[in-house]
Amino acid sequence: SRPATVRQRRGAASRPRFYKHTSIERDGAAWRVTLDARPLPTPAGQALRLPTERLALAIAAEWDAQTDKIEPAAMPLMALASTAIDQIPKERDQTEKNILAYAATDTCRFVADAAREPEVRRRQDKYHEPILAWLREKHGAELIRGAPGALRAPPTPPEALDALTTACAALSNYHLAALQAATFESKSIAIGLALLDCEIDAEGAEAAARVEETANIERWGLVEGAHDYDLARVRVQLASAAFFAEATS
Repeated sequence: SRPATVRQRRGAASRPRFYKHTSIERDGAAWRVTLDARPLPTPAGQALRLPTERLALAIAAEWDAQTDKIEPAAMPLMALASTAIDQIPKERDQTEKNILAYAATDTCRFVADAAREPEVRRRQDKYHEPILAWLREKHGAELIRGAPGALRAPPTPPEALDALTTACAALSNYHLAALQAATFESKSIAIGLALLDCEIDAEGAEAAARVEETANIERWGLVEGAHDYDLARVRVQLASAAFFAEATS
């Protein structure tokens, strides 16, 4: 099934803004966002209790930035928090399976034929090899790259999948929500884990995720309304996932 953040983002419609003021307040060990002094709930009606003041301020800023209409797609941090609270506790096993499924088709495992696509291959070697080396050293998971030009990656070693399963299981619901978003947008669990662990930043994750697209844009030019929209979406989602993971640590 499609990740919860994507279902939520696509299924949410805009509605008129119904509040004037946004703020935050302490709620025991947690923080809450308030709209006109009323605590903001999640889309499922649960208490939006956030682990840090920093995250509460950032989500309050998203709500404050809404104009005459509320656009859920313009609030990626709110979407991640709602996913962590509403969806993942009920669908944790399936969420982990969705993430782990990307190991078989991980972006970092595909290798271009250097004779046919030299620039793509150069970028793959530059961005993907260090991430895979880090994944092997940090998590004990070796995702083997495919043969140049191959349309499929080699089978994922069972021990690598076990190591990745352990890595996912160790994450909080908040960090799993961030990993899900990063993995989906980059089509790579390796990039997602490296981003969460601050091995790479959002800019590095974007470069690693969009090797082929970037090379093609530089060669043929950017198609407005297609490439630019896709780039903006990926950039926002990866940066939001990185911030969300850091702000919930």
